[in-house]
Amino acid sequence: MAINSVNNALYNTNLLFGTANNQKQDSIAKLWSGYNSFQSNAATSAANLTEINTNLKALLASYDDAKNAFSTEFDDSMSALAESADKLKTYDFNVEKEGAITNTTSTDDKGVTTTTTTYSKDLQAAIDTVKGFVDNYNDAIKFFGDYSSVSKRIEQIGTTFGDTTYRASAYEAIGLSVNSDGSFTINESKLADAIVNSPEKVSSTLGEDGLAGKTESHLSFANGQKDNLFPSAQKMFGDQLNTASIYTGKAFTNMSAINNMGNLLNMMF
Repeated sequence: MAINSVNNALYNTNLLFGTANNQKQDSIAKLWSGYNSFQSNAATSAANLTEINTNLKALLASYDDAKNAFSTEFDDSMSALAESADKLKTYDFNVEKEGAITNTTSTDDKGVTTTTTTYSKDLQAAIDTVKGFVDNYNDAIKFFGDYSSVSKRIEQIGTTFGDTTYRASAYEAIGLSVNSDGSFTINESKLADAIVNSPEKVSSTLGEDGLAGKTESHLSFANGQKDNLFPSAQKMFGDQLNTASIYTGKAFTNMSAINNMGNLLNMMF
């Protein structure tokens, strides 16, 4: 009887510990199942963070390239316009009228008549001076127009350069038509005629007290704003840059630390 009691007690004890062991094994199995799931998710997250980090670096590199390109083009455009404005400001449009404009008519064997206009050396030089300035002015307007979406400051300067309509009639009278964006189109024959017959009018319209002087004022304003024209990466990308920076900062380091802790637990078990 005593032996049976002892056996029963041992059986019950084994059953109890067996159940406890099974529960422990189930708990450990659940632990490892949970950890494996976590580790898999962590690896995926780490891969995603790596991709975000790579994309962020590429974005900032593109930002630097765009900013440098803008700065270089700004310097080139403003420098070229300043040089041509300075030349136009004091240019002497008085040319010898005699032989300044020569029209030659010829007829081919089919009876087609062609008129060729040639200008004297001084008149051609005067026309080329105006053309050079207009080309640079139009380039400046296009430059600021191309970058107008980058910042309000750039858009504002573009508007300043494009505000030529207030003297459109005066420019038109000497052969410069004002386009909708403020740029100019030259009627060469009309300009040539104005230079020959009204050099003082051309000088007053385009010179120091006219377009060239106004342009120098625009240039001074633009150059004074240069360092503030292209926005910082923070201002350009805003919250998206903040979010990317968070994910690629300490979070990435912490994710690596969690993976390392998991490897250590593997070794302990």
